[in-house]
Amino acid sequence: MQTVDQIVKHYREMQAHGSMASASMLREVKRQYIDMANGGDGGQLDGFDHGTTCRLYNYNGYPDSFFQEVCREMEW
Repeated sequence: MQTVDQIVKHYREMQAHGSMASASMLREVKRQYIDMANGGDGGQLDGFDHGTTCRLYNYNGYPDSFFQEVCREMEW
């Protein structure tokens, strides 16, 4: 299980690079994290079977508070 600090460091490094691909990915991650911070599943993952959500695939078992903390630290 990754820590809030590890996740925030990773996304801040992506922000620092500032490429179009990084910006696009961060917009999607921001949307997913805000959704998961509010108890959602982060949405369906493209290219996966129906029902495979961001939260189920990447963050199974992570509490809403984890995503809330990341959003707070990232100022989302």
